[in-house]
Amino acid sequence: MSETQFFVLTLNSPMPPGTKKYLILNGLYYETGKALFSAENRAFRYGDGLFETIRCHKTVPLFFNDHYERLLRGVAVMNMTVAALPPIEVFKNHIENLIVRNRIFTDARVRISVFRREGGLYTPETNSISWLIEASPLEGKGYQLNEDGLRIGIFSGFPKTWNLAASFKTLNCTPYILAGLHKKEQHWDDCLIENQDKKIIESISSNLFWTKDGQLFTPGLPSGCVDGIMRKQITRFADSKNIPVTETGGTNKKELLQAEEIFLTNSINGVRWVIAFEEKRYFNKLPKEIARWLNKEIQSQLPG
Repeated sequence: MSETQFFVLTLNSPMPPGTKKYLILNGLYYETGKALFSAENRAFRYGDGLFETIRCHKTVPLFFNDHYERLLRGVAVMNMTVAALPPIEVFKNHIENLIVRNRIFTDARVRISVFRREGGLYTPETNSISWLIEASPLEGKGYQLNEDGLRIGIFSGFPKTWNLAASFKTLNCTPYILAGLHKKEQHWDDCLIENQDKKIIESISSNLFWTKDGQLFTPGLPSGCVDGIMRKQITRFADSKNIPVTETGGTNKKELLQAEEIFLTNSINGVRWVIAFEEKRYFNKLPKEIARWLNKEIQSQLPG
């Protein structure tokens, strides 16, 4: 090994003992645990990249058209070379083959990371990209609504500020990391995040929804929340049920304490309902309906 420092990438999800684990970097397979990147990697040095996290069912990436479209938009916003991304069907094939090669027989969590190639300090020498696919097993198949409601609180210590990349999942995750530490200290299940205007806009890894008087509310993208893939599906569900949806500039403690239901959504878990926020307790009628609808939607994603 030369003086250049290299990084090893491993999967942190449980795999059967003795099972070799693989990832795909720029179309080539590598066994995890092998050195892949030098210390000049821009994802490491500057957080110069973004990612997508996708749930796969029977090797099929769910709602993948939406994921791919968001990835294209994010790469463009980051001034990276969009044309360097593989076509959508090539990405799908890579994902399916990686799940099979890693011998994952449940649903899978797949992460696609895209980052600018080495060179330069703050100013890059190139806009060329590298892309990485990881796959690890999830428990069970399909979307399972949490039996025990979540207990949540608010983290105000590091607001998420709006910018052109705020709606994408970039590698600059400081607000979420610090919120995760705060959640752990407070023994909560999740933690709500504020923006620069002290408006609550999302949680650590999920979009936020709440109901009142038969209406569904969620922060709009101008508030700084992530343009969630599952958020989009919930809007589709609401439209199909003629449930009015109002996008807000964010919310506050008083409004959430007056809500009838609160739930969080993301691509991996689908929908998770909240039972407790401070002294308030909540219902979960709508989250149950959404979970049933999502599992029907899974069947429409499968080939044939």
